[in-house]
Amino acid sequence: MKTADYAPAAAQRVAPFVEADLFAGAILVAQNGVPLLRQGFGLADREWNIAHRPTGKFRLGSLTKQFTATLILQLMERGRFRLDDKVAQHFPDAPAAWADVTLLHLLTHTSGIPSYTSLPHFFAQEARRDRSPREIIALTESMPLDFPPGSAFKYNNGGYVILGHIIERITGQSYEAVLRDNILDPLGLANTGYEHVAAIISERVRGYRFSNGKIENAGFLAMSVPHAAGAVYATLDDLLIWQRALVAAKPFSPASAALMFEDHGHGYGFGWGIQEQFGRRQFVHAGGINGFSVVVSLYPDDDLFIAVLANIQAAPVQKIARDLAALFFGAEDEAPALVLDAALLADYVGTYRLKSGRLLQVTQDGARLFAETGDYGRQELRAIDDQTFAGRLVDWQLRFAADGVEQAQGVIFVRDGTETKGVRED
Repeated sequence: MKTADYAPAAAQRVAPFVEADLFAGAILVAQNGVPLLRQGFGLADREWNIAHRPTGKFRLGSLTKQFTATLILQLMERGRFRLDDKVAQHFPDAPAAWADVTLLHLLTHTSGIPSYTSLPHFFAQEARRDRSPREIIALTESMPLDFPPGSAFKYNNGGYVILGHIIERITGQSYEAVLRDNILDPLGLANTGYEHVAAIISERVRGYRFSNGKIENAGFLAMSVPHAAGAVYATLDDLLIWQRALVAAKPFSPASAALMFEDHGHGYGFGWGIQEQFGRRQFVHAGGINGFSVVVSLYPDDDLFIAVLANIQAAPVQKIARDLAALFFGAEDEAPALVLDAALLADYVGTYRLKSGRLLQVTQDGARLFAETGDYGRQELRAIDDQTFAGRLVDWQLRFAADGVEQAQGVIFVRDGTETKGVRED
């Protein structure tokens, strides 16, 4: 498609999601750093009926992990530690169970340390109170590891809070100050920052969620809680500057950039999923946080960057980003599979008890999701949209009940046209 024709065609592709109230937000599609689409859709503030502008500031959720990983790499380059250092070398309070956990394990979600955001009812009951990083770590430090370090992948917000705490210990500064001094100011990211609920932030977008079929204001979140795993906000334009800087290795050396975008196993680098879509390399990461659902996607060999930022929890941002890439590549007739980021899939992992009494076990290996029941073995699932999956080998369909922030609490399991509800049990 000619670049001059892309913007109207892309906006037309997004329109049905907006009309169905499944998406509201801002989207940027750029090639070689030049925007092809830069547009707001729907309402940024529903109470004041204020439309989205492309300059709005959105919570990024787990996209924060890219900034944290960059700070870790910068400190590594300055000789403050090595990636294979044990966590206990830089965090003396680490429990004995963490003796074999390294900084690399934390960066790649292979530490086995349980994540605080997976604690039962955490967002409903615990996330409203400010906590220091040390207090957040204390929530799970007495729990046994989920698996031996390095032996498996399990997406873990807690691991990045530990990294943030180590950054603060080594530098003697707050994570926010280190972020500002070493990334935001040097790169000119004037519209990116660590969010504080009480601060006055110009053009801050309001966040929403669905409840009982209606849109409502998102639940309150103390922004000290996501910390180095999810507390950063930004605009579309700053995200484009950030992506260009990472690819050009501006915040660190080319060797560190290569480490960030390397698959260290399970389809994950440092703050980026390392995948393939449309037969092309793809670097991608999603973020879900109270009131917001976002994704950034980079096709490095085509220098195509896509950012989809929604101020509705669990909005189908990854499907929209895939559809916009398909439009650009002219790949719509190929019906390519939707490849989802590992960060989103982590919300679906667990055991569900179906109404029949049978257990449905959902597991993850990087960007791949699997399911098994008592009468069928482990089967890989393919994504239909951000919350719906079909079996690759059997006639299954799974629709997860998720809000984009907490783990899915339920699933609808469809087999041979029959629907069965399941409830999370673990």
